[in-house]
Amino acid sequence: MVLLKTTLLVACLAASSNFNPQASALQPSSYSDITTSAALVANAPAAQDVQGVHLLLDNDVDSKTPKHPVILLSKPRSYKDSQALCSAMGEKLAPSSTPNLRQLLDSTPVAADEVKRSNRYWINNDSGNSTSKCMGFDRKSGRTLQLSCSIKLPALCTNSLPRYQTGVNVDKSKQIKVKTPKAGTWQGYRDQNQFRFLGIPYAEPPLGNLRFQKPMRLNPKKYGGNKANDATEFGHACMQLPFFGANFTAEREISILGATQSEDCLYLNVFTPALKADRAKGLPVMVYVHGGGFVLFAGSTPIFEPGNVVSRGGVVVVTLNYRLGSYGLFENTPEIPRSKAPGNLASRDQIAALRWVHDNIAAFSGDPSQVTIFGESAGGWSMRALLSAPSAFGLYKNVISQSDPIDIPFSSPKFSSNLSKLVMQNLNCTTSDLACAQNKTTDQMTAAQVNAVSMFLNMTENQRVFSGIVFLPTVDKSLIPADFADLLKSGKYNKKANVLWGFTKDEGNAFVTNVLPDPVPLADIDKELDRLVPNNRTRVLIKSPYYKVDNSTDSVRKAFGQGLTDYYWICPYLIFSRAGTVQKSNFYTYQMDYGRSPYSALGVPLSPLCEGYVCHADDLIPSFGSGDVIRGIEQTGDDARFARQVIDRFTTFAKTGNPNPPKNSSNFGAAAQNPDLTRVQWPKYDQSNPVYSFALANSSVTKNGDAGRCEWLSENTQFDYQVHGPGGKFVPIFPPIAKPPTSSTNTGSGTTLIQTPSSVSARPTATDTITTTGSESETVSVSASPTPSDSASLTTTTVVPTATTTDAVTMPPMTSA
Repeated sequence: MVLLKTTLLVACLAASSNFNPQASALQPSSYSDITTSAALVANAPAAQDVQGVHLLLDNDVDSKTPKHPVILLSKPRSYKDSQALCSAMGEKLAPSSTPNLRQLLDSTPVAADEVKRSNRYWINNDSGNSTSKCMGFDRKSGRTLQLSCSIKLPALCTNSLPRYQTGVNVDKSKQIKVKTPKAGTWQGYRDQNQFRFLGIPYAEPPLGNLRFQKPMRLNPKKYGGNKANDATEFGHACMQLPFFGANFTAEREISILGATQSEDCLYLNVFTPALKADRAKGLPVMVYVHGGGFVLFAGSTPIFEPGNVVSRGGVVVVTLNYRLGSYGLFENTPEIPRSKAPGNLASRDQIAALRWVHDNIAAFSGDPSQVTIFGESAGGWSMRALLSAPSAFGLYKNVISQSDPIDIPFSSPKFSSNLSKLVMQNLNCTTSDLACAQNKTTDQMTAAQVNAVSMFLNMTENQRVFSGIVFLPTVDKSLIPADFADLLKSGKYNKKANVLWGFTKDEGNAFVTNVLPDPVPLADIDKELDRLVPNNRTRVLIKSPYYKVDNSTDSVRKAFGQGLTDYYWICPYLIFSRAGTVQKSNFYTYQMDYGRSPYSALGVPLSPLCEGYVCHADDLIPSFGSGDVIRGIEQTGDDARFARQVIDRFTTFAKTGNPNPPKNSSNFGAAAQNPDLTRVQWPKYDQSNPVYSFALANSSVTKNGDAGRCEWLSENTQFDYQVHGPGGKFVPIFPPIAKPPTSSTNTGSGTTLIQTPSSVSARPTATDTITTTGSESETVSVSASPTPSDSASLTTTTVVPTATTTDAVTMPPMTSA
């Protein structure tokens, strides 16, 4: 098991390798954004004058399916006025030959309330001869009819634009203005699926003496007045660190990040399918926090393109940037007090963006009282931090956390400060001279961080830590009062939030080759483990009833990958889900049994341990339906079907806090008719440990499916959050793991029993003996009962938040998976 303890994953990377420019078969210039019109259009209509414009599309997220989008102008007007407004938007009234108009109107989640108010709509007068009679469409009968041109009806216009893709000519000429309550007027553009408002600042640029400071609220005069501000281009991405094989040359920045890097980077992007009338009820809002190990990526990264989520789900999506590396996680207490360098700036940036959403999203037809935050990997880690930060509790209602390596706890102030000290030393600043560090260039900052991380990892007490997880949210007792495991036990996290979270089936496989680059022959297993791990804990793992190896191909590495997945993801998720149930919170837990690797989407060969598996980050493309965002790449067939299921579950959850759509409700659009959802009811987490398995064709709910393995792990080792928590004390499992009962799987058509190994389930629970030796350290002795194949006494000594245990070894820096 020691390798699990020493191989601290670069799991916080959402997809660092997935867009590795050196691995991609595509040249950067082939999929960078090509703009045909970047200038603001002088006479763009204002949303407040249009009073209701909605982009309707029967979107099955399949690249090959013909799409017939229309624009609904919901305010009743005469035929002539409707025709003129369509023209002002660069369109015409929709022809009567538009397929499936009736179905589109009846099932749209984008304008369900507006459609209910009218049965008739203006469409194009195909005959073109009559001056007194004009053509309307009757929603109830599905037929056209001639009506007096002077009566006032809603209208349907064409939408001639394609969906957004990188690497094609992006027509940004179809623009519209939105006036916000507190952030000025912003002029964006539309495509087939959404209105796009890009690069909107949510805080002052954190430059000069604002470096390492809390995000400062924008000066309202800067973007106020009557001027229209440009929202047609992404804002700068935050400064990246060249880790995990990422080499951001100037020509690659746009293709990988969607924007150039700068310290001036606190921008967000709003994607909405509708700009409703002033008093209309807003749509649910989903705010995405990107992953990337707190050192990489941006809200503009192409894989996070949300057009299909917006269009199919009928939701408003916001993506955002937040400061990374030392820019976002610098602190050095007590030498520099928190009044001067507060720390946790990445989380503070995210909260500032959520405050902007609360204040302004209604102008973009979002409902500020119905906000869901979601993120993957380091973005999931950020969800954990926001669930822990009381100042954020009132800014969201629901949480979706994907593939957070939830076993790895938050940092302690000592851990974070020690790293920051090294950064300052590499900047040639004394460790108390904040002004010195604030005056260094970004190039100097990058070099200092790279050197500091290398030095930090070479320290004996940090040998258990890999470079991907040195920058983490910190328990500062101010923004974040305690580690998430402690808050779950005390009930002091955001108990009111509905939480949907989970993992992919084979998370850990993505990282195995960084420790074991080649298959390990069974005959060499002891030699290899002796070389990497100087004790028997991993041998206990390999010889357990769950991770046994055999003579099959690559058996050792596959078993190791399963162990990583269980240790860092599956078992801690189940433990924490049970804790939430004890606290009477609503938790929904899932496992992704299907996915699409961003590697394969780019035509790049997969890691041998991810071929045929569902590895870390393989849920990103299905979650956004973004498999065709890059020119020349398609999303069809099974991939489109699975993306529909994930999008429908996630957007349904964003609307109600429950991933199960009600039947025959137009507010839920296609989700209410999707048999991959309606066939299986996803229950809240309870004592039966139900996990929803996202499968391609037969999604199911399994109860107690992983209980045996997780009980074995909890008895034969300690999880990282237990022994390396920021509080410096051993954290017992809460609630205690009971003897696992027989598991079952509900597929919607029956129940299949799955027996757990009786030899494991009957084994007694280990006894934890805790001796406190001070606030910063603690001795933990755990006597584990014998396994069926081995007998081991596992002891760790002097556990501190940043200290190594007796099983720590020096490992090479982990590269991209």
